[in-house]
Amino acid sequence: MSPIVPTPSMPGFPLLTHPPHEAQVPIVVSVPHYGTQALPHLTAADYTEPWFMTFAYGFADTFVGDLYADLHEEGATILATPLSRMFVDVNRRRNDFEHVDGLVHSRRGVVRTHTMRDVPILTQPLHHDALEERLQAFYDPYYATLSQELARLRATYGHVLLLDSHTGSPRRMQDYQVILGTSHGKTSHGDLVETIAAIFTAHGFEVHHNISGYAGGNIVRTYGEPESRQVHAIQIEINAALIMTTSRQDFIAQVSRGEIPVKAEDTMARLRVCLREVIATLPGVLAALQR
Repeated sequence: MSPIVPTPSMPGFPLLTHPPHEAQVPIVVSVPHYGTQALPHLTAADYTEPWFMTFAYGFADTFVGDLYADLHEEGATILATPLSRMFVDVNRRRNDFEHVDGLVHSRRGVVRTHTMRDVPILTQPLHHDALEERLQAFYDPYYATLSQELARLRATYGHVLLLDSHTGSPRRMQDYQVILGTSHGKTSHGDLVETIAAIFTAHGFEVHHNISGYAGGNIVRTYGEPESRQVHAIQIEINAALIMTTSRQDFIAQVSRGEIPVKAEDTMARLRVCLREVIATLPGVLAALQR
């Protein structure tokens, strides 16, 4: 998937990659924090601090495309957004922002207007009408496309699995290597979760379940209805520390300078093998659940 500069009328938004028809399996891989692109009209002068321009990259999941973007070759349908979650975070609730004096004010939500120290990121405040236009252009189409793809595959196979796929911040994930989130067992059958965990464990990775802050974001909670609709949803978080040589301490400073960490190619290759095995194995587990 190549980076695309989105515009509200762009027919290619969001990014959608279908597998070869003969390889198709009932799995959708959502990559909501793939994007590094800023809003098309922004320039350096629009940021309160010049280095804030690096935020668009810093808010992306590090090297997430290297792990998940080619899983269509294994039969999965891939959905991603080219836009940085600083401008629209599609894994948040649509109304996840605050109003202060009639303006949008958000440090961590469906949009980021301020840093965690409450410093404005952009020189111009964000009005609610402008945010609504942005959500209609870059949030609603993601959910509409995801709903359509899940419905299409469920109609074909009778069931479908959504893997909401991430690499997590080394600072927040600490020493956790892989976390599987199912809203504490509500969004997926346990056999699917245990199969994924067994594959990663067999390749030498430690797996944990539903750790606080990683039990599943809005996408998993919205779509995971295994009993009533045969739609299973699992969030996968892989610690970005595993796939880069930069230390946890240096990562934030490096990204703030606009630098790209160096990839840990060997571990990246092991994780890619795990994910390909996951896509190859889970259709059989899904089918067995329907018998």
